[in-house]
Amino acid sequence: MKIKDIKPLNQTSHSVRRNQAVIQYGVGAMIDFPSQVLMTALPEEWKNPELIHDERLEKLLGVKYFISPSRNAGIPFVRFPRWYFCPKCRNFKPIEKWQKEHYKKLQRMGRSDDTYMLNKLRCPDDNQELVPARIVTVCEHGHIDDFPWVNWVHRQNVLGGEKDICANPQLLFKTGTSATSGLEGVVIECQTCKARANLFGAFNVDVFEKIEKSSKFHTQFLCRGNHPWKHEKENCDKYPCAKQRGASSVYFPRVISSLVIPPYSSYLTAKVDRSPVFKTILDVIKDRVKDCETPLLEAQLIHQKIDEYASQLAEDIYEDTAAVKAVLKRKLLPTSKILQDSDMELQYKAEEYKALTGKITSENFERDEFRREEIETNLYDIKGLKSIALIHKVKEVTALLGFSRIQPTHGMDSSDDRFVSIKREKTEYYPATISKGEGIFLEFNKSELYKFFSNDKFKNRADLLNTKYNQSFYGKNNQRKIDSEFLFIHTLAHLLIKELSIYCGYPTASIRERIYYGKTESEDMCGLLIYTTGGDSEGTLGGLVRQGYPDCLPRILKESLKRANFCANDPVCSFSGGQGIEGLNYAACHSCVLLPETCCEFSNILLDRTVLIGNMDRTIKGFFGDAIN
Repeated sequence: MKIKDIKPLNQTSHSVRRNQAVIQYGVGAMIDFPSQVLMTALPEEWKNPELIHDERLEKLLGVKYFISPSRNAGIPFVRFPRWYFCPKCRNFKPIEKWQKEHYKKLQRMGRSDDTYMLNKLRCPDDNQELVPARIVTVCEHGHIDDFPWVNWVHRQNVLGGEKDICANPQLLFKTGTSATSGLEGVVIECQTCKARANLFGAFNVDVFEKIEKSSKFHTQFLCRGNHPWKHEKENCDKYPCAKQRGASSVYFPRVISSLVIPPYSSYLTAKVDRSPVFKTILDVIKDRVKDCETPLLEAQLIHQKIDEYASQLAEDIYEDTAAVKAVLKRKLLPTSKILQDSDMELQYKAEEYKALTGKITSENFERDEFRREEIETNLYDIKGLKSIALIHKVKEVTALLGFSRIQPTHGMDSSDDRFVSIKREKTEYYPATISKGEGIFLEFNKSELYKFFSNDKFKNRADLLNTKYNQSFYGKNNQRKIDSEFLFIHTLAHLLIKELSIYCGYPTASIRERIYYGKTESEDMCGLLIYTTGGDSEGTLGGLVRQGYPDCLPRILKESLKRANFCANDPVCSFSGGQGIEGLNYAACHSCVLLPETCCEFSNILLDRTVLIGNMDRTIKGFFGDAIN
């Protein structure tokens, strides 16, 4: 269903940054604006969006391109939640009824301005700004709805027991004195039939199911399958649960990020992407490909259009026709490469690993969007270090695939019934953002790590953690092999980020890790990328890369290990047999290793500083134990 009517909002009071509109406040998420709460609408309704291209990610996700909110047209919202109350008269009703009363008042006054109450919602009688309901209901299948206020007050009536719903419910929203604070102090009253109930127990597990089954009036509390962000409802057999509107569990975005690497990062590719002629080619192919009955006919059509438009595109961007034609063939022709679902993420990262280690090189170092400088390893004197590269320039594309509610979902698997895709099946794009930045890439000698961690003390710890992880909520949705080498790479990344933030000029929350570990047919990965990105066109300022040179990085590594050697929670932390989320960390807590959630790929789990520095009584010696002592 399309949104029927779109009205412009005040751009000063109703604006968000583009990155926020895609990720933090993405499709299906609520935004608290100064005068109302709105929910970001489906991407198919975005007007004149800007196009983003990342060939690798497009082919991985099966889309033609990505979109980003337009600077001028913005993005549409829908109003949710629908229930508001007046803080003076305490009337509590859906927005439709408030609008109807507001419209009648305007008619009496002979005015016709702001009939939809777009910028400020005010009570027609008291002229007080309306307050949105703080509680909503969500279900495991990603649906969200208003709290069943009318049903609740009649079923939970404290004056004489449950009542049948009256013909014309008129609710009041009241709060009690300090002596009745909390949910017991929030009272809903029906003026029509005098039913009265507080919110005590509203957040209990299975409360709606219990109420419905015990009701003699057959009051319905089953989930209505509501997706307000696209004005659609679907059948649902789950009972919802009540949540605070601003609770983190109301919206878990599922995003995927990709580094733009050679040859996709070439300056020629970027010029092709920006050309209006390239957009014309995409539109023509999209219109004509519908008539192609076989993949062979589709490929022939694409070849034909490439030959037809290549010279025009080359003339538009002042480049050689043959070079432009090669880029178009790479971008538009179907790929024969198929990634297996089980190791899709691993294979995808292996391509980035090749670029970071220098196996794939840039065509034009100065003009490309990926610039790498390799430094001689022997200048660093870091045990186990195989290679190091300073990434002076890198572009990251982050796409929003969908979301879940109550529990997060992980990976690229869309078959989970808790996952809600934000695009329709035939839509050829996802919302995405582009950010540019810099980073430091460290590759370690995997055979040296394997030799060091081959003793039973490390193996037994890693095996136990591996079992716990794969039986946990995270592991069931994203299986992986956890060993000491992985714990080494991941924990080291956390310690370096903590220390680098002190020297490089960027706050900790803006620095991120990208862990490369695992074996594919072409690569045996064992490395980490620590990077930061910025949303503007120029990216970042070089402060992080500067700390990667031989005169800085060895000192930073030693300082990070020294800080990790003394944790405020020792000896409890050092000898922990499992702490953090589901006990999936060993010697790692907020005082020594954990980072802001934006930094870590793995939700601050699978960490153990013991593999780096050993434990307090030195019965286990860490990989860098000698350097610390």
